[in-house]
Amino acid sequence: MDLSRLGFLLFMSAGLLFSACKRDMFDAKVYNQILSEASTFSEIDPQHTWNLTESHATKVTVNADEAGNESRVLILSGNPFIEDDNAEILAETVCAKGQTVTLFYYAATCLRQFYAAVQTADDRWLLKQFDTGQQSVDFANDVTTVSGTPKEVYQTYTYCYEDTYPEPGDYDYNDLVLRIQKLPAQADNEIRLRVSLAAIGTLRQVAAAIRLTGYHYDDVESVTTEEGRVFDPNYELSRYFIEESDLLIKGIHGEAVLNLFEDAHYAMYPAVNTSTDGTVGVVRRYYNTSQVSDGLTHRQAKPKVLTYVVKLRNPRLLQNFTLEDIDPFVLKDYNSGKWEIHTFTHKAYQTLHDLGSNETAYSNNMSWALKIPNGTFRYPQEGACIGYYKDGVLTGAYMTLGHSFGQWVGSRSQSTDWYLYPSTGMVY
Repeated sequence: MDLSRLGFLLFMSAGLLFSACKRDMFDAKVYNQILSEASTFSEIDPQHTWNLTESHATKVTVNADEAGNESRVLILSGNPFIEDDNAEILAETVCAKGQTVTLFYYAATCLRQFYAAVQTADDRWLLKQFDTGQQSVDFANDVTTVSGTPKEVYQTYTYCYEDTYPEPGDYDYNDLVLRIQKLPAQADNEIRLRVSLAAIGTLRQVAAAIRLTGYHYDDVESVTTEEGRVFDPNYELSRYFIEESDLLIKGIHGEAVLNLFEDAHYAMYPAVNTSTDGTVGVVRRYYNTSQVSDGLTHRQAKPKVLTYVVKLRNPRLLQNFTLEDIDPFVLKDYNSGKWEIHTFTHKAYQTLHDLGSNETAYSNNMSWALKIPNGTFRYPQEGACIGYYKDGVLTGAYMTLGHSFGQWVGSRSQSTDWYLYPSTGMVY
């Protein structure tokens, strides 16, 4: 890895074509060879999308006698009345008794069964289990009636980033970890996103923002936070990645972008120090990437959480909005350029800074960011590779045979549940 990284740097310094012109930045053959040599996989599925979710549309008929005149209807990933079941609410609506409603949602590809739930007039719940691919559900029979209050955990994705892009990384995918949850709206023109800064596994400055895909800056009426504050209050250093401090900023193509923070370390722990030459800088440590805290380089800290409230000018634009409609990305400095690290689906998108066409860096099938459809995903500890599968050797933080990260990378239809099988002692 070190030799490959050195070779990469030597190559970049000798062959980099970065300029204002829109040319390819790298020699494609050399660049991809370096990535291959540094990779922890024998191969990457050439058709890989690095996607772990799929879309669903389910018609629910509220035809139970116990249903109320206006019943609350839920689609869940599990049974919310079982304590150790990590059930999430994937979609919800209100439906009149005797009527049918269609709910659209995304769920983990590995899920084979779901639950539909209808609230009764006397505040009990009717549960009906159904299989993936089943397009309609009714409550005429085979229904379980449950009293009590179900756990209400709304769907959450975990986003994990390698900040080395476009260089090879150490593939622990913990340089920045965000968890984003879609909460129920309190108005028909509203999006509510609960954003948690969970971990920082880098000592360089990184910023973060969320592009609302398909939404223009002018579509948004306002952006506030439920807590009435920002991630980086009183940030007085110069802004390099995100020049504006407003919660809503405009992308270079007119997109609506939510401003998270200019500096992850400051957002997690707002401390600065002054060096002997008078330079003021943010204190940088690893946060929540090691089970052992030395108080200096490695620290454990409570995740920082904010709930963004986005109000649109036209409520019709919000039809069937899901977590698939956001593009959280990280910004980092590389070779005097401001680079954006997106999940593979949006890898080539440039939201706040234009680097030119840059085809080679964007077109290879490696991903420096992961979108995990799991709100409690245990990301690797510092220095632990998420998964190694090369020359027949299978190891890493997710290495269970048949449920491993490396096997999923090699074939996108295999081991789609890998993130549920962590290796003891290698994850946080």
